[in-house]
Amino acid sequence: MSNKLRFQPLGFLGYYISYVYKFTKDITKSADNSIFVYLVVIFVITLLRRLLPGFVLPIAALLFFSAPYLMKSQVTGLKWNLNGVLLGVAVSVIILSIYVVIVNKPIKLGKISYMLLILQLFLVALPEEVFFRGYLQEKIGNNLRGILIVSSLFAIGHFATVCLGGGYVGIVCLKTLLTFFPSIVMGFMYAKTGTIWGNVIFHFLANVVYEGTGGL
Repeated sequence: MSNKLRFQPLGFLGYYISYVYKFTKDITKSADNSIFVYLVVIFVITLLRRLLPGFVLPIAALLFFSAPYLMKSQVTGLKWNLNGVLLGVAVSVIILSIYVVIVNKPIKLGKISYMLLILQLFLVALPEEVFFRGYLQEKIGNNLRGILIVSSLFAIGHFATVCLGGGYVGIVCLKTLLTFFPSIVMGFMYAKTGTIWGNVIFHFLANVVYEGTGGL
């Protein structure tokens, strides 16, 4: 008996449950162990943010970098691709210009320190792109479905580490879920170019501009 027929007595809710069940089953089948690895990594980072907030960035970066290799997965996205880099620059200019106009806040250079630039590039943008695009997206599927799944995981990961780990509540937590949308952009860029370097540029600049404008 199909899942659709099994849940049919529940009406619309049954169709929804059936869809979620099939979707989850397909993810589990195609993702191999990557979802489990994601859950472990996010759990550890969330715990660290609660217990050792001063050390969370370097340890999180180490986890993101090492997880694919511990699972014996080759990160092919580290290969250089000039077209991918140029695409990352172009997308950054277009999307971040639109963002600055929408939030209507100037970028305050005083908020952007050399330390911020170093941390955002080497401990945030690069390791996260290695893990989410170079590892998860390759495992789950380098296609539209994979992009949507990984972007959902990206947003949930930010929510867990910031809100459950950092103790933030309210609007701050809702804002973390908005990371779903730039993640979709980065997912498409990776699917098109096969390199994470354009993503790293966009991810890095987006975080710096966000900090420089003071956020939404």
